[in-house]
Amino acid sequence: MDSRGILKAFPKRKKIHANPSSKAFAKISKQDGEEAGEWLRSLRAHVVPTGIGRARAELFEKQIVQHGGQICPAQAPGVTHIVVDEDMDCERALRLLKLSWLPPGAQLVKSAWLSLCLQEKRLVDTAGFSIFIPNRYLDQPQLSKANQDSSAHPGSREAQLETVLSPPSTRPRSLFQKAEEAPSTQAQPGTDDETSDGEETQVSKADLEALISGRYPFPLEEDGEPSPVPEALGKWVCAQPSSQKAVNHNPHITEKLEVLAKAYSVQGDKWRALGYARAISALKSFHKPVTSYQEACNIPGIGKRMAEKVVEILESGHLRKLDHISENVPVLELFSNIWGAGTKTAHMWYQQGFRSLEDIRSQASLTTQQAIGLKHYDDFLERIPREEATEIQQIVQESALALNPGLLCVACGSYRRGKATCGDVDVLVTHPDGWSHQGIFSHLLDSLRQRGFLTDDLVSQEKNGQQQKYLGVCRLPGPRRRHRRLDIIIVPYDEFACALLYFTGSAHFNRSMRALAKTKGMSLSEHALSTAVIRNTQGFKVGPGRVLPTPSEKDVFRLLGLPYREPAERDW
Repeated sequence: MDSRGILKAFPKRKKIHANPSSKAFAKISKQDGEEAGEWLRSLRAHVVPTGIGRARAELFEKQIVQHGGQICPAQAPGVTHIVVDEDMDCERALRLLKLSWLPPGAQLVKSAWLSLCLQEKRLVDTAGFSIFIPNRYLDQPQLSKANQDSSAHPGSREAQLETVLSPPSTRPRSLFQKAEEAPSTQAQPGTDDETSDGEETQVSKADLEALISGRYPFPLEEDGEPSPVPEALGKWVCAQPSSQKAVNHNPHITEKLEVLAKAYSVQGDKWRALGYARAISALKSFHKPVTSYQEACNIPGIGKRMAEKVVEILESGHLRKLDHISENVPVLELFSNIWGAGTKTAHMWYQQGFRSLEDIRSQASLTTQQAIGLKHYDDFLERIPREEATEIQQIVQESALALNPGLLCVACGSYRRGKATCGDVDVLVTHPDGWSHQGIFSHLLDSLRQRGFLTDDLVSQEKNGQQQKYLGVCRLPGPRRRHRRLDIIIVPYDEFACALLYFTGSAHFNRSMRALAKTKGMSLSEHALSTAVIRNTQGFKVGPGRVLPTPSEKDVFRLLGLPYREPAERDW
């Protein structure tokens, strides 16, 4: 979507006052929906979000209630199951719950057990999913029962190691993994959430699939026959060529939904933005134009409320919800497009009464980076034609080769993926001898400044291990040339393949490769691919493992068990 999509959609909006009776602002009560069976009615569960992630835990809780179960505090009388992350042990679970011992009658089980229950639509046996409970954490009745069941200890170090190294088909992974691994700042459902504003109150088919498999299902077209994908890797994005992305047969629908998704994103409402993003991806992947409500409902990722919006667009060519986008959204997008200013800064400026770029220019207190971003605001938003990106790369290469003829310079990002335009230009610089890249960083920047090519420095030097990165602004010689964003990264040759893979992208493709590596007990970064990586119960690395030699990108793919994908096939 165009970076100024919301502004284009509402170029001259009049102020719209919230009408309490309006459907767009009214709180919609939770729908009863169709009875899906109460096969979880004997379940009184508590889900511990740590490790599982709050978003995924809430999806679990919705499914439990939807199928007749109850959600209760861990200390509540009669609690039957306490659901925890795969890698959590008893001691940590009880510490998080502030309990001295396991409540009478309660079982401590891995989240994989609940995933299997939801998959098979029945309460399955907890054997193999129970966390080992040391005697000191049991009361007497439980202690006697534990002695009878002590033949298996799933929580032992051997079992934990097996869990870390188990293949993706046996170990669920979270759809929201990235958000879970960082401190959560994401807006959660509440009175303001999409749940009360016309969206799903039950877990959709796609959410259920994500809970069970850990990966969101995006149907792929079957035309063409690129490198075959091993069956076990079939759902991983990094195993699929992006040429298999389906043609969007529903652009008239997705374009309007993208405006809403962008609006929620600039408002910092990531929860609703994510919901719309899932629906948009599902619609783009659908094999034909959607023509009815029932057809929309049958698409994985489209729930009943979203289907109503689809039908509204089909019937009227418009979506009323667009008329009720808050008046602050175009301003927040305007501000967040300033380089160096994110959503939080944009909100702060709005709260200070600023409403235009001129307000920011004349009244706001700006960092050096924000001042540069404001100065080149229009130029930075203008996409770089491929021909111009080639010229930029050639100038960097000329200056580098003048310093050392053996240096390698490769333009990465969307340019290397073959796109017609780029947002910025990333140039990777290295030397095959493994040492001549050292000391080249400052000399290369000085050379580019002397010829007037670099005009502004955003980040003069960003150290990242053995890699050095420059973020700045350049302009090609000649009249009417625009200022362009340029990043130059100096890397040692033994990290070149992994760095080339990382900076080529796409971001979605990279996340998929990293997630796949993690399921194999490995770790992939812009520096290296490592094996035998040890992680703690929270999933964080505590042992770096052993770095594998990767002379080329193909070696990274091979070691991960993936068919090699050319850069143009990674454009997810």
